[in-house]
Parts: sequence; C-alpha cells; structure tokens
Amino acid sequence: MKKPKSIGAALATAVWDRGVGVAFLVPGLILLTVILVGPFMTTIGLSFTDLSYALPDRDGNFVGFDNYRRLMRDDPVFWQSVITTLQFVAVAVAVEFVLGFAVALLLSAHIRRRRVVLTLFLVPMMLAPVAVGLIWKLMLQGDFGMLTHYLRTVGLLGEQTAVFSDPDLALAAVILIDIWQWTPFVTLVMLAGLLSLPREPYEAAIMDGAGRFRIFRDITVPLLRPVIALVLLLRGIDAFKEFDKIYILTGGGPGTATELLSVYTWRVNFRDWDLGYGAVCAFMVYLVVLILSAACHTAMTYARGASGNEGRRG
Repeated sequence: MKKPKSIGAALATAVWDRGVGVAFLVPGLILLTVILVGPFMTTIGLSFTDLSYALPDRDGNFVGFDNYRRLMRDDPVFWQSVITTLQFVAVAVAVEFVLGFAVALLLSAHIRRRRVVLTLFLVPMMLAPVAVGLIWKLMLQGDFGMLTHYLRTVGLLGEQTAVFSDPDLALAAVILIDIWQWTPFVTLVMLAGLLSLPREPYEAAIMDGAGRFRIFRDITVPLLRPVIALVLLLRGIDAFKEFDKIYILTGGGPGTATELLSVYTWRVNFRDWDLGYGAVCAFMVYLVVLILSAACHTAMTYARGASGNEGRRG
C-alpha cells in the first residue's frame, strides 16, 4: 500500500506546481505588457502634451487637460465623426444581425446540404478588409466600374453620379459593403447556437400545440440570448473600430461624409501630425470600446442568467 504524503510534502508540491505555473505565465505577461500596456501608457502620456511634428514650437510641452478641453468644446469635426460612427455601427450591425439570424434559421431548418452552402456563403468573411475595399472600389468606380454601369443601366444611378463622390450615397455604400462582408459571420455564430440547442423544450412545445412563432419567441430567442449578446458585442466593437475598408474606399470623404472616428484619429495623428491631440482622440476610441464591452458583458451575464432560469422553469 502506498504511503500517504505528509502535509509538509503536499504543501511543498503545491507551492512548486504553482511556482512553475507562474513561471510559464511570465513570458506571456511580459509580451502583453510590451505590446499593449506600454503603448497605452505612452498614449496617455502624450495626451497631456502639445507634441506636433508639423509645428516646430510644439515639442512635447506639458499642457495638462488642454487637449481634452479642446476635444470637448472646440472640435465639431470630432463630434461629427462620432455621429457618423454611431450611424455606421447601428445600421450595419442591426442589418447584419437580422439577415444573419434569418439565414441561420433557414440553414438549420430547410437546407440539407448545409456545409456546401455555408462554405460558399462564408467567402466574403474570409477576405482581407483591404481586398474587400479594393474589389468594391473597382466595382463602383465612377467611370468604368462594372456595378456602376449596371446601376446606371437600370436607372438607379445618374449618368454623372459616382457612388463614392456623392455624400448622400457614400456612407450608405460603405454600410452595404460591411453588411455584405460580415453577415456571414453572424450567420455562422447563430447557426452554431441554433444547432446546439436542446430538443426537449421543442418537443414539449409541439406536443402542447404551440405554433412556430410562439416556439421561436418563447423558446428559441430566450435560449439564444447569450449567443445574441456575444454576436452584438463582437460585431459592435469591430464595426466601431472599422478603418481598413473606409480608408481604401473613400479615405473618409467626400468631405467628412464617411469619416469614422478611427479615420479621424488617423488623420489627426498621421496627416496633421498633431500627436498630442491625436492621443486624446485615440484614447476616446479606447474609452468608447471599453464602455461597449462593459455594457455587452453585463448584457451577456444577464442573458446567461435569464437562460438558466428559463431552463430551470422548463
């Protein structure tokens, strides 16, 4: 019979195991600090200075909260970019969710060769954002774009009108392109959630004579609340940080019609070279994403608890 270990030996083993575990975490923590924490703290430090590479008299002097006051009071272009960003995020994410959920329901219920259809459907999501921007920029080019030609042929676009040169059409176009690229992502996640749902509640509801709409409202949606919250969180944050496609398609133009907050931050930092003020703009992007993450995390926690209560009641 194996002799049991003494309390001291067990304690020494536990300390050793924990020490080895911490040692394995150290390289990752160092890398995280260098890549994330270091630049973030540098950005915060720059936000309290007047550093600018375009003006020689502004060489990084400490100015306190002057940049923050300028952002809040004296920069209408910044607030216009915030409004444009919120419009882009709200419309794009809402349409992507509705279409993605509808396609996921269709694939889960009616299409047998789901894998083939889903593979083809996911192609836009697999493309790099820069490639998507270049493809659509060529298709909607004002002089020789293929899609522009067909839109003019059917009368949906004027002969002298170019999509990305019209302030009323440019934002709608980039929203539609984002929907085209990321609706498959919503479909994939929602389909995985639908296929993982338990069958017992549905069988009980059918035996009780419940209709399809009531089953969807009272069973499917409550069980999918955590998945829905996750999809909205991921797409909301990603859409809020959108830069690549906008930069390729319009560069924020015409004028400031498609200048999202990320594009405005890039312009202040790397075109105007106003690094002190640009650091404040970058911090605002981080702050809004942090607020969105906290709100969606709270929603996911609530949704998970509500789903658990639904399951226990069932």
